[in-house]
Amino acid sequence: MKHLKNLIILLSLFSVLSCQNKTQFVSDNHYVNGINYLTDDNINQAKSEFELSIKNNPNNAYGYYGLGSCYYHSGDYKNAISALNKAIAIKPDFPMAYYAVAIAKEVDGDLKGAIYEFTKAIDLKRDFALAYYQRGVLRGNSGDQQNGIDDMNQLIKIWPNFFRAYYTRASLKRNIGDIKGSIEDYTHALTLRPGDVNTYYHRGLGYGDDKQYQLAINDLTTAINLKTDMKTAFLYRGYYELSAGKKEDAYADFTKAQSLGVPKADEYLKKYCTANQQLDKIN
Repeated sequence: MKHLKNLIILLSLFSVLSCQNKTQFVSDNHYVNGINYLTDDNINQAKSEFELSIKNNPNNAYGYYGLGSCYYHSGDYKNAISALNKAIAIKPDFPMAYYAVAIAKEVDGDLKGAIYEFTKAIDLKRDFALAYYQRGVLRGNSGDQQNGIDDMNQLIKIWPNFFRAYYTRASLKRNIGDIKGSIEDYTHALTLRPGDVNTYYHRGLGYGDDKQYQLAINDLTTAINLKTDMKTAFLYRGYYELSAGKKEDAYADFTKAQSLGVPKADEYLKKYCTANQQLDKIN
């Protein structure tokens, strides 16, 4: 994830410029070189520089933080977590380190551990928007939809124009059956990112769930016109067209979905299509 590297770089600049941090961290040349190499995606050289920085100052929490990032970007998540935990041991009030550990644990498959680390980061920094987002997504993926929604609610208070917060909350609301709330969030997301194909697609499904078939058809048509690679848009649009009594349009979309290899397209054609290529209305 590129955002982890960006956070490292931002933190390094903050560390150098903040007078408050000067008593805790000395910006030695090796550390600065490590940040520069990290910026240039020269991970091996960056790792060497961070190791030299730590050798010069074993209590340099930021050096371990940079080293952990190098391991992370090399795919060595165990060593990334180990280095980041050393940063935390030196500097327990280091929210970015907890966030980075959480990201590494998530990628390594430890979802419960990742949620715990995101929570630690939030406890230290109550306006940590990205930590709320990541924790909310993981909670939702773990089946804890309501707490995922609560995280998105907090995130929106901090960052009211964050498109991804509304988009994700919409999905979580749909999962718990709050279809109207889901549609409202997708609609707001479109005001922040007009023309987003995925939002039109998923709002269309929401309208379909709410039996607002024409609105569902409209959104899926927009998604198709925006050249979505979601081939199932044709299948769903056909289903809603059939529900709205538009039999010929439904047949055309089922046929298109079949040609694209969409699962269930054959089933729908056999189930609803007669010998005269007419469709029976769905009950």
